Amino acid sequence: MGMPGCYRDQSATPVPDFTLPQVGGGVFHLRSARSQPVLLAFLQTVPDTADTPSRQQVGFLLSMNRQYSARGLKVVIVDSSALVTSQPPKRDALINASYDWHLDIPLLEDDDNHVARSWEVNQVPTLMLVAPDGSIAQRWHGLTGPAVLAQGIQKVCAARSGHSAALAP
Repeated sequence: MGMPGCYRDQSATPVPDFTLPQVGGGVFHLRSARSQPVLLAFLQTVPDTADTPSRQQVGFLLSMNRQYSARGLKVVIVDSSALVTSQPPKRDALINASYDWHLDIPLLEDDDNHVARSWEVNQVPTLMLVAPDGSIAQRWHGLTGPAVLAQGIQKVCAARSGHSAALAP
């Protein structure tokens, strides 16, 4: 798996807001998640093969969602396939990915990569942990394992609740 590229943003500059359609219907507004931590995952959903880093990342994201949703974490996937393929996936392909990946978290359509570009995403997977104040608390490039994700999430959740970062999920 290797060590993912990672940085912490100390600037507390609010991230760009966005609204994107959800594959299952409806829309997702980032501003509606303010006051809670959000783990945004920019992934490639097509072509979907078992050995793609994005496909492997989904398992870790689902695990983080199960472990930390009760502590306020919102996990969201932004389809960024067009960063790699230069063509946005067809809606049917996104629906299939949602079913094949057993997603119980939002999968958002970023057909023209507007959101990915505004968030300076240039590779997939890229994950960003947005703090409740709307700033980027952490950013990871490449396949990122659950222990690394959990460490960042625990710190943001602990800061939100005012408890020690060593709290178990």
